[in-house]
Amino acid sequence: MKNGPSPVTRVVIIDDEPAIRKDLQTLVQQQPGFIVTGTCGSVQEARTIIPATEPDLLLLDISLGDGTGFDILREPAAAGCKVIFITAHQDYAIKAIKFGALDYLLKPVDEEELQQALVRVTNSRPAAPEQLSLAQQQLKQGGLQNRIVLRSQQYLQVVAFEEIIYCQSDAGYTTFFLADGRKIVVSKSIKEYEELLPETWFIRPHQSYLVNHRFIDRYHKDGYLILRNNAEIPVSTRRKDYVVEYLTGNR
Repeated sequence: MKNGPSPVTRVVIIDDEPAIRKDLQTLVQQQPGFIVTGTCGSVQEARTIIPATEPDLLLLDISLGDGTGFDILREPAAAGCKVIFITAHQDYAIKAIKFGALDYLLKPVDEEELQQALVRVTNSRPAAPEQLSLAQQQLKQGGLQNRIVLRSQQYLQVVAFEEIIYCQSDAGYTTFFLADGRKIVVSKSIKEYEELLPETWFIRPHQSYLVNHRFIDRYHKDGYLILRNNAEIPVSTRRKDYVVEYLTGNR
């Protein structure tokens, strides 16, 4: 029996810069299995083009002249669409995307990075409402919700900061140890989470550990922290003064 034709992923590109739209369209249509069914540059235009073309995937700029990409994703016609955000080098926007464990590309878009993102999105599910909501809240000024989405191999988990006891790195992976005894392994470095999780909650006593200071019970003079669950976290020699100052409120 012959296999049927491979499914084609229908793509709509939404970006308020015509040159970016043109470049993305050229790059996407060079990838086997992808077809661009429409492009536009505003939230208003997207409200027409998405229901008309019924795309599987949106390449979506975060900041548009008449709103944001999140405004488009709230539209009923966009429900079930996969999304790759397109953004300039805006730290606040990238941080919001990472909080939601969403996929993104930086402008100007690199062809190889686009190929990799398209492969990832083909093998993934559409973004969950919790991911989009958390990222949008983070994007808003003062919108930090003290929660983060963790993407493991099996699932997406929304975790409150207060649930995280500590994080441990191992060969490019990070394991989150939670207050209820669960462990969540994420394929991202601990450095990325150090940048996302605020210092008002978390301390980096060692290159391999990130600790929620609310779970610290005491610091032992031999160079390790003892947590409330009796876990012992090493403190590196070069971070000893930093840890002591942090714990005594002198930072």
